[in-house]
Amino acid sequence: MSITYTGSSGGTDVTTPPGKGGAIARLLSGPWLPALAARIGSAIASLLGRPVRIFGKVVVARHADVTEMLARDLDFRIAPVNEAKIDAVNGGPFVLGMDRGCRLAREREALYRALAEVDLGALQVAAAADAEGRLASSGCSVDVVNGYARPVAAGTARRLFGVGDKTEPALFMDVIRAIFAHTFLNVADDAAVADRALRAGALMRGWFEDEIRNRRASGLYGSDMMGALMRNEWLSDDDVRRTLGGMLVGSVDTTASSVAKIVATIAADRKLTSQVEADLDHLDRMTGWCSEALRRWPHNPIVLRRAAVDTVFNNVEVRRGDTMIGWTQAAMLDPTVFPNPQLLRSDRPRDIYLHFGGGLHPCAGRSVNAFQIPLLVGTLLRRGVASAGAVAWAGPFPDRLVVKLGRGAR
Repeated sequence: MSITYTGSSGGTDVTTPPGKGGAIARLLSGPWLPALAARIGSAIASLLGRPVRIFGKVVVARHADVTEMLARDLDFRIAPVNEAKIDAVNGGPFVLGMDRGCRLAREREALYRALAEVDLGALQVAAAADAEGRLASSGCSVDVVNGYARPVAAGTARRLFGVGDKTEPALFMDVIRAIFAHTFLNVADDAAVADRALRAGALMRGWFEDEIRNRRASGLYGSDMMGALMRNEWLSDDDVRRTLGGMLVGSVDTTASSVAKIVATIAADRKLTSQVEADLDHLDRMTGWCSEALRRWPHNPIVLRRAAVDTVFNNVEVRRGDTMIGWTQAAMLDPTVFPNPQLLRSDRPRDIYLHFGGGLHPCAGRSVNAFQIPLLVGTLLRRGVASAGAVAWAGPFPDRLVVKLGRGAR
């Protein structure tokens, strides 16, 4: 089901249209071909013991090499990859588009300090109630994306960032998706994707500007992340808006895509389903199962950086301007870090996964992902997954996954 909106934005539709388009895109829309490619890539990387240079690109597939690439943030930089798109849609920079420097240090510290002031326990309770309520009203089946994970994640985002309560839910979610699609996934620089994001970005900026202005006028800043940032005397209102906008963009579809892919992976393997269901009351093991299922079908299989200098990386010559492709899906099949990598097990160390970045730029919302993703997966599995249909897509995003439920709420 595609959510559309043509209302108060003057008839402007910011909805990411359904479909993947093209035979190659359809092949890549399922888990099997990317997983096979990652297995082959991991095997080649293990055999060679180094990255592979392909013209102006360096493919990095060993776990140690991906980790080193992310750690060498002065040599391999993120700004040439993300900065221009983030600036365009966010109306200014955000930490995920900044290279190491004073501004990054100041704004990242402010971000994490504000996030630490938020009651994450209250957010978790609200998300759990929302998830239970949606399943209780869903009957015998549920669309895991638009009927469940995506609106629950959107509700968490509203409560965390303090914006969107007066906005139509469909518009709120579509604006976030449109911006995310261009900022982080529009590798081919598709003009239609960029146009949607720019229109969506203008709407998002207006939401934050209005809310910040209203809170300043009332003197009631609130206990959410917006309020915490507004109380920071080092930040201007525009700094607050930019920080919240950058955080909001990755807060909904990262969760929805991860949950859809985890549920599809678990539902396709009855033995795995039984193993996960046995651990529903153990949050730590549920977190492990979710991380393992995402190894089979990651929400994002690569990270990109750009070489800022001529250098040597594990015996491979790298030239300034080269694109560094950190193949995280292949790296998470590295047998030196993931023994027997094809086996899914819930007790692997938590710090070896590469799902949410690393080095100088880990996912800023990983503390929310840490409770929300296993919560959504576990709450759904408690209802029993009798079967799962095929994933339908909207651009690069899972947009529909209908699951038949096997039992009532308990």
